[in-house]
Amino acid sequence: MIEVLITILISVIGLFSAMQLQLTAVSNTHSAYFRSQAAVLTNGLVDQMRANPTGAIAGNYDIALSASAPSGSSVEATDVAQWRADLVAAMPGATSSVACVTATRICNLVVQWDDSRGLDGSGAQQFTLSLRLP
Repeated sequence: MIEVLITILISVIGLFSAMQLQLTAVSNTHSAYFRSQAAVLTNGLVDQMRANPTGAIAGNYDIALSASAPSGSSVEATDVAQWRADLVAAMPGATSSVACVTATRICNLVVQWDDSRGLDGSGAQQFTLSLRLP
C-alpha cells in the first residue's frame, strides 16, 4: 500500500513539473513571437527609409517614443504612421522611435512593447535596429 502511495506521489510531482515546463515554453514562444514581429515590421520601415534616404537623413522620419503618430500627408509621415499602427496591432502596448544623425547617416529604430507575460515578467522589452543609409 505504501509503495502505491509513493508511486502516485512521484507521478504527480512529475506531471506538475511537465506542466510547468510546458507553461514556460508557451510563455517563451509568445515572447519570441513579439520579438520577431518587431524585427519584421521594423525591417519594413527600413526598406522605406532606404527608398527615401534624403528624407530619412533630413530627419523627416524622426519620432520619439512618447510622441504621437504623425498626421501629415507626406510620404515620411505616412510611412511612420503606418509603421506605428502595424506595431500597435501586432503587439500589446507597442510604441516606437526613429532617430537619424545627419553627420554619420546612421538611423536608430527602437520598438518597445509590454512583455509582462514573458519568462522574466518584466513589463517593457525593446528591439533596437541601427542602419547606415547610403
